[in-house]
Amino acid sequence: MSTEALFPTPCFVIREELLSENIGGFRQELDRLWPGSRLAYSVKTNSLPWILSWMKDQDVDAEVVSDEEYELALLCGFPDDRIVFNGPVKGRQALLRGVSSGAVVNLDSRSDLEILVREKPAVAGRLGLRVNMNPDLFSPEDVGYQQDGFRFGYSEETGALAEAVDLLSGITDGKSLGLHIHVNSVTRSPRVYAASAGYAARLVRKYGLTPAYVDIGGGFFGGVPGKPSPEEYVRVIRDALVPAVDPDRTRLILEPGSAAVGSAVELHTAVLDVKDTARGRIVTTDGSRIHIDPLWQKSRYLFTSSASRPPVPRQVVCGYTCMDHDRLMVLENQPELSVGDRIVYHRVGNYTVTFGGPFIRPFPPVWVRRADGSRLLVRKQMTVREYYGMETAES
Repeated sequence: MSTEALFPTPCFVIREELLSENIGGFRQELDRLWPGSRLAYSVKTNSLPWILSWMKDQDVDAEVVSDEEYELALLCGFPDDRIVFNGPVKGRQALLRGVSSGAVVNLDSRSDLEILVREKPAVAGRLGLRVNMNPDLFSPEDVGYQQDGFRFGYSEETGALAEAVDLLSGITDGKSLGLHIHVNSVTRSPRVYAASAGYAARLVRKYGLTPAYVDIGGGFFGGVPGKPSPEEYVRVIRDALVPAVDPDRTRLILEPGSAAVGSAVELHTAVLDVKDTARGRIVTTDGSRIHIDPLWQKSRYLFTSSASRPPVPRQVVCGYTCMDHDRLMVLENQPELSVGDRIVYHRVGNYTVTFGGPFIRPFPPVWVRRADGSRLLVRKQMTVREYYGMETAES
């Protein structure tokens, strides 16, 4: 482990140079293969205001999925015309603002359409439709929800998409529509994006569209050696779209979230206690699984440790919470950990830094390791009094 001055634990550390590499990789390939395209950062992946402001300064747009995220993007300096507004639960006021103020607004629900049909706002932005993707379009190993299908967007099979196209064409007064074809993938394979883009091309031909944009969504790998590169993703998307879509007339939008921040964030922790029980050795740390595994599915992580003692057969690394299942990983034949040793978990930026709320202890503070080597504290640790003031209703 590095001998540089240690960060206080527990804390998240954002590595700015990795953020730059991840965003730069996608931008380079988009500029080469689809000039005029846009990147829109998925705010839900990590909504830390510092990250949003950093993305804005890198000419990356904000992709939001709630009224509150829309407001946060505005507070972080994004103008409306650099916001992509997605999601199935848009509030009336936020939806009308996005439509009339220049945002890209991808409609997702019947209520979205009903509000626009009823209110008939002047459309200053770009309107699109999220397409409900049939799992049969993909290999079973690539996507889930085979039985009940995906929950978002308008279904072509039921006629909902055709109805939405007709309604939206009337609302936009002849302006070109956009298509939003994001799909959740288990494997994040480029073949998923090839299938999605190919389906979009078929819809373009079927409905005689000249789309203002095609929004592929996100879900890509980014900054992970041995995984698909931005070039692989962008190339298969382009190859599938260009038979039906003219890159000079249609903007391509990608929404990287985990591909942007996932590999750029670390969690720094320290060992608080080590004890032996009748069944094994328990190592308690000041981090927690709630910090780095929001779905509680992982069993191993990419990590480094400062432990330098001889290996021991088995160590169960646990978090600080009072939940017995707060067990991060089991180390077998690894150097013995003792009080004060450091464990740093790498590539843990997805849905972690801002996910959930204070549980037993406050959110960990967040530091940025700047590209020039300096450090910046961008989220201090909340105090109990601050939490009390936030949660207690004023009389």
